[in-house]
Amino acid sequence: MTAAPETPTSTAPPRVAHTPAPAAPAAPAAVQGAATAAAGTATAGPVRSARRTGLALAAVCLGFFMILLDGSALNIALPAIERDVHGSMAALQWVVTIYTIPLASVLLTAGSISDRWGARRLFVSSLAGFTAASLLCALSPNLTVLVAARFLQGVAAGGLLPTTLAIIARTYPDPIERAKAITVWGATGGLALVAGPIGGGALTELIGWRSIFLINVPVGLLTLFLALRYADETPRRASRAADLPGQVTGIVALSAMVAYLIEGGSLGWTSPLPLGLLALAVTTAAGFVAVEARTAHPMLPLAVFRRAAFSASITNGFAFQFGGYGMQFMLAIYLQQHWHISAERTGVYFLPFSVAWVFGTIVLNRRLIGRGPRFLLWTGALSSFVGSILLLGVTGRDTLPLFVAGTALAGLGCGVFSPSLNAAALLAIDPAYAGLGSGVLNTARQVGMAMGVALLGSLIGMHDALLGLRVSVVLVAVCFFAIIALSVAYVPRKETA
Repeated sequence: MTAAPETPTSTAPPRVAHTPAPAAPAAPAAVQGAATAAAGTATAGPVRSARRTGLALAAVCLGFFMILLDGSALNIALPAIERDVHGSMAALQWVVTIYTIPLASVLLTAGSISDRWGARRLFVSSLAGFTAASLLCALSPNLTVLVAARFLQGVAAGGLLPTTLAIIARTYPDPIERAKAITVWGATGGLALVAGPIGGGALTELIGWRSIFLINVPVGLLTLFLALRYADETPRRASRAADLPGQVTGIVALSAMVAYLIEGGSLGWTSPLPLGLLALAVTTAAGFVAVEARTAHPMLPLAVFRRAAFSASITNGFAFQFGGYGMQFMLAIYLQQHWHISAERTGVYFLPFSVAWVFGTIVLNRRLIGRGPRFLLWTGALSSFVGSILLLGVTGRDTLPLFVAGTALAGLGCGVFSPSLNAAALLAIDPAYAGLGSGVLNTARQVGMAMGVALLGSLIGMHDALLGLRVSVVLVAVCFFAIIALSVAYVPRKETA
């Protein structure tokens, strides 16, 4: 998921960035791509004591951890939320995707905001917003307020995640020390991946689902204190004007498509509302392409997609989040609703998946890094593909060994190949556009997660839940197979990633 990145080599500025949540959720893996873009151009800051730099790093890592933990814990708590607010499967999907949509939309423009404001200022403002939105989630009296609060969380996370690498680059101007700091930052993501399901399940069982949001409040306040006291501001500089028409049409297109996938599963794919949403999605997507092709300063320059290798890398990012995080969402729901097990036990059942993912990232990926991103991508995706095939045999509780083996192989593969997604994208694009490349990749990842949760959640909510599970697993397997095929065909060879 989000593990220790390799020593960054790009010379791109640290302003375009971002990762199930985990997306996070949301978001977690998504921030991995920022490391290369962020590390190369740190402006040398004042001489700082080891204690001060360490506490500045602690602030960044705590903010990063809080975002990722929130997303990974939420999947386990969703059935409890459904029971408490009397929601439906569609409601659960909205609780997840309403966070991812603004997160994906903000990522491409957060860099220019950081340029104008300064990374620390944006980090602190976003962290304060995320903490306040978390409190609102915990106190939500109904589903409407919860969904609105999750939307605010997504906006705040979109501003917070890209700034973490910029602050690290400012705090550690020495490349060697910076690489060590980014390793700590990345390991934080692995810790959140393991702690999220276990901690989320335990908190949900012992205190209730609201506690997974409430715990963000003291952590957020501590992080705000550390950031304001110990983190230095990054230099402010002029940046290009915001692409407001592109931003609006992009958000509407993504929101309408996700809404179609969610409501289509609930109301029927050919019902008037879903068809209207599909028409809106197609129309605004066409408008987005037209706007980006004609505006002087597009937030997504379409020319970058002329390189087949870059387009393949972006598709791989989409497929990774669709399969890896969509799978977590639908399996967590299936276990609790159809195996009738507690949230705490569900978290325990996901432990092999989480541990294998972290092992694949921290141990195997780093040991095999010399083979290059193509090798890591196709071999890791092959492991995840085999794991997905095993999951086709999952039915009742007596198939727990298949569930453990399948999810462990899938998690191991994701851990092996996910850190190399960014390296592959950057190998395929001009180094001058490395920051943009990371931003496009990470946005594609978030879009993939939103689409995966929307579609796989609709399938798992079918009247025949077992059929829905199998169709969902087939789609996940197709995603991993696509990564194998695209990586072998298009990802360039290089000795190191």
